[in-house]
Amino acid sequence: MADLSIEDKCKLAAKLLEQAPPGEVNDVINDIRAIINDDATLMQHILPSLRAYNLSQLLVVEHPATDGIKEHTSLLSFAGIVPGEEQERFVDHEGKRSFVYDHINAAASDYQAYELPEEEEAFRAELAKSLAAYTKSHFPQGFSTVSSSQFPLLPPEPSVPEVVPETTVDSASKTDDAGAAEVAEPPEPTTAEEATSGPVTDVVEEQVGGGEVEPLPTPATEEVPEKQEEVVEPGGLEKVDSAVVLAREAEEKEEQAAAKETEEGGVEEEPRVEEVVTAGGEPTSTAESETQVVSETAPAKPPRKQERVENPVYTLEVVGNRYNISNFWTGRWRTRWIVDQAKGQVEGTIYVDVHYYEQGNVQLATEHAASFPCPTQSNGNQSVASQIVTTIAKIETAYHLELNDAYEELGEKAFRALRRALPVTRQKMDWEKVSGYTLGADLTKARS
Repeated sequence: MADLSIEDKCKLAAKLLEQAPPGEVNDVINDIRAIINDDATLMQHILPSLRAYNLSQLLVVEHPATDGIKEHTSLLSFAGIVPGEEQERFVDHEGKRSFVYDHINAAASDYQAYELPEEEEAFRAELAKSLAAYTKSHFPQGFSTVSSSQFPLLPPEPSVPEVVPETTVDSASKTDDAGAAEVAEPPEPTTAEEATSGPVTDVVEEQVGGGEVEPLPTPATEEVPEKQEEVVEPGGLEKVDSAVVLAREAEEKEEQAAAKETEEGGVEEEPRVEEVVTAGGEPTSTAESETQVVSETAPAKPPRKQERVENPVYTLEVVGNRYNISNFWTGRWRTRWIVDQAKGQVEGTIYVDVHYYEQGNVQLATEHAASFPCPTQSNGNQSVASQIVTTIAKIETAYHLELNDAYEELGEKAFRALRRALPVTRQKMDWEKVSGYTLGADLTKARS
């Protein structure tokens, strides 16, 4: 061992872990840790072996009571792995959920909903009910489970809020359409009096008399002169029109001069922003409306397809553990039966492991395979699932009786052949006179 590298030692330790007796895997790990003395490297090699050991030995996982689900147990097995998942998850049929299992810390976590299609779940539940009744009557500390190779139903898609795309505002169409938007421009004066008159600033807020029928007159800061008759001067309209034309020509000349200065000086003219009154009454500039971007929705993911197995198989597993540490022995009974309705066959294997370690280390590991035709229809009041479990019970009971006969024959014949019932003198030993015996002389007399 001294010449081996730490990697080689860890590989040998991982193989040793796979041979751990029933109920003693933790003791084996602690002993290996003391020998290797490098947990970081050891755990990298132990984890795959520990996972394989837990799944093959049908480790019992306890689930606490949560969310209205009572406390119960489930079994870890290769058949109980949820198909189609990136991360390895195991099925908890009683709780109708799946979970992730930490083999190092022996803890279940990350529970998620799990549901089989109705047809497969109905047959699986019927098998599980019959198998649980058989396990309870034959194994005092037994557990059972039934798994299906069918893919579970997909969970419902999360609801995504619908995004309403924003549309761009076309300034030209809005300014042309008089019903959609109006350009707010002050009206031009039509008469000279309206052009020269300024805003009224001497009007105060109107007062209303409390409880009176008519409001009080509105006071003014100055006396309002009486309205005089308008004197129409001949040629007045022509003068107003000519004044308006002259004002427009002056504005055009100013704009041309400003444009010429910007071209010579290299200064860019700021774009003219016109305010457009929208239908809601809020003014928005045409420059902002033209730069609005239509929000594009993210490309939708392709819908997930429900995978399905045409002819799923059902795996029935039973484990019975008996640990008697005070008398230095442990034992485990495991059975695994595969129901394949397409082939019309039920195949199973029985595993029995016993470890006896009082002043020694003796292990018994036996394996027995069996099969029988799968029933296709009910037989009277007995359903197909009940017929399958009944046949399994008969086969396992017969094998159990065979083991009892083998142990009895082993004790009566095989072990007796390994030792003598009497010494070579064919006389019983008198232990009170053992000090007076001369073994050599007695052997010589016996030979003569």
